[in-house]
Amino acid sequence: MNSTPEATEPAETPEPASKPKKQISAQRRIISWVFIAILLGVVVLEWKAKSSQASTVKGLEAALEQVGDVGEIPFQQFQTIKVGNTSEEIDESGVLLKIFHYRWNGVFKTYNLRLLVDEGDMVIAFDERAGGKYVSNLRALSRENIEAHIQKVKKADKANEEGSQADPQAEASGEASEK
Repeated sequence: MNSTPEATEPAETPEPASKPKKQISAQRRIISWVFIAILLGVVVLEWKAKSSQASTVKGLEAALEQVGDVGEIPFQQFQTIKVGNTSEEIDESGVLLKIFHYRWNGVFKTYNLRLLVDEGDMVIAFDERAGGKYVSNLRALSRENIEAHIQKVKKADKANEEGSQADPQAEASGEASEK
C-alpha cells in the first residue's frame, strides 16, 4: 500500500489518432475562387444596372417636381440626370412626340426608362415599362394614325354638310305642316 504519486494519478488514456486534414488541391482552390469571382461579377453588374436606372428615375422625378405645374423639363437637362451606360432607342414615328427608350442591361434583367419628348425637346412624361405605344397613358400619334384620323374627320364633316343641307328642307316642310 505504497502510495506513490504515479499510482494516485490516473493513467493517461491514449488520444484517439486524429484524422489527418484532407489537403485541398491547388486546382480545386483555383476553381472555387474563379467561381466566387464570377458570381461576384454577376452581382455587381446586376446591382449597377438596377441602381443606375433607379438613380436616373429618382433624379427625373426630382427635376419634374422642381418645375411644379409646368411638368416638363428640357431634354438636355435629362441628359445630365441620366446615370450609367445605357442603350438608347428613339421612335420618331410620332407627329409631334418622340419616344426615347433607355435600357440598362443587367445579367438577369433589363431595366427600362421611356420618355415622351415633344417637338420643343421637352420631356413631358416617362415610365419604366419595357414597351408599348403609351408612355404614362399618353400616346405618340404616328403619321399614319394622324392621316387616318384626318380622313375620318373629313368624312364626318362631309356627312354633316350633306345632313345640314337636307335639314333646312326638312325644317321648312316641318314648319309648313305645323302651320
